[in-house]
Amino acid sequence: MQLYEKIKEESAKQKDIRKELIALRAVLKEPGKKEELQKAFEEEPQVLADCLLKEDAKTRKNAALLLGALAGPENRKWLWEAYERETQLFVKPDYLKALASFDCGPYVEALKARQQEIEEKLNAGSESQVEEKHFREELKELRKLLLAYEKPLQHPFAEDPPPVDVLLLTNRGCERLTAAQIPTGRIRLIKGGVQVERGDIKALLKVRTYRELLFCLKGSRKIAKEEAAAKLLKTDWRELLERLLVGEPPYYFRIDVKCPMPLAERSSFCKKLGAQIEQATGGILKNAPSAYELELRLTENKDGTFFPLLRLKAFPDKRFSYRKYTVAASVAPVQAAICMELAAPYLREQARVLDPFCGVGTMLLERNYKLHANTLYGIDVFAPAIEGARENFQIAGVPGHFINRDSMTFTHEYHFDEIVTNFPTKGKSLTPHALDCLYSRFLDKALEFLEQDGIILLYSHDRGYVKKNLRQYTCWKLEQEWCVSEREGAWLFCIRRAD
Repeated sequence: MQLYEKIKEESAKQKDIRKELIALRAVLKEPGKKEELQKAFEEEPQVLADCLLKEDAKTRKNAALLLGALAGPENRKWLWEAYERETQLFVKPDYLKALASFDCGPYVEALKARQQEIEEKLNAGSESQVEEKHFREELKELRKLLLAYEKPLQHPFAEDPPPVDVLLLTNRGCERLTAAQIPTGRIRLIKGGVQVERGDIKALLKVRTYRELLFCLKGSRKIAKEEAAAKLLKTDWRELLERLLVGEPPYYFRIDVKCPMPLAERSSFCKKLGAQIEQATGGILKNAPSAYELELRLTENKDGTFFPLLRLKAFPDKRFSYRKYTVAASVAPVQAAICMELAAPYLREQARVLDPFCGVGTMLLERNYKLHANTLYGIDVFAPAIEGARENFQIAGVPGHFINRDSMTFTHEYHFDEIVTNFPTKGKSLTPHALDCLYSRFLDKALEFLEQDGIILLYSHDRGYVKKNLRQYTCWKLEQEWCVSEREGAWLFCIRRAD
């Protein structure tokens, strides 16, 4: 490789080779070039090794990153020795990035000692702003590297948690539906959620219509960006963690900000805020975005301030643990649960239920969770979906029958009481015209499937097609329709056979 040869020649003449090293790193991204460079490197590996001894720090940095991208028996040794002797703080994180490509088992204790040394320096707070920045970059890479050998302690959730204030995130328009299922605690509805004061965690785990449960931090509900760290640490975060998690600090966290802030600005803000919190807590909270157990979430209020919330990875939400297998078209389980909660007055106990587009069986399972069915049948033309449905039902411990075929050709010896289904949506394989025709065929075929007075619970993203096709029939009566998700344009239709 000519560029590699040039680096060799220029280096021997003691000329600046930083630009060539940068160019070589860029070449690595081109198809087939890495193999070519690897061959040149194997013939003369000392060319890059010698670059780690150059006076220019950025030359050393780029050489280290190249050695990390290439395979060689001595690369790890050269990189480690260079890391230990490096005096320029801004370069040291790049040695760690390069070392991450190799087995660093022999250096784990030394890496841990360096990590402790940096943490003590940062907690002492004696470094300049620039030094602190570089130390934090090195600490970040140290933690990432050590994660491959020692996972941080993850605190388990308390077996009998006390009542706490929580926020349940819901679909817009489904707040009252969710609130009606909460047996204890003071309830307040907000757009897209339900706040519960002194909520019973075990009772809330039985509610299936919220997307996410977050813990409210008391002490400050409006946090300005410029004082975020100070305000967050004045909340009851530590008391809450001690009540909900078992074990002693440290706790590993990350920051998540929900706002329209540009990505680069938001990333910078999260990084700075995480560092401030870690330093202010003396390491009780450790900023570890790649191995966190809790998330400090800041959600923007209308006035530009932030509302603080806490998400715990240890929170034992097993409501949809049956859903191990999915396919691209699978309905989200919380959407299916919302459908069944909305349609509850129309469901029959011990009903015979059919899903002619069953996917991985989510609609059928949520139907059965809401009210026990006698028989559950699922049909789908996509074989992997049928296999996924069988596996999911086995995990759930629910008996079901699944058939891999086109439901429009399916026949059965007896009729069903209910059809529940997530209807296909238009896409590459289903044009708008084909979808329109499928609705018509489905309504015709459903007459063969359903008992007199049976119902269809149809979850659809194409409200117009549903209403248009229903107008063509006198044997179908639209009992009720609900908006399940404004954002997705998803609707649920309860249609009764009335011929």
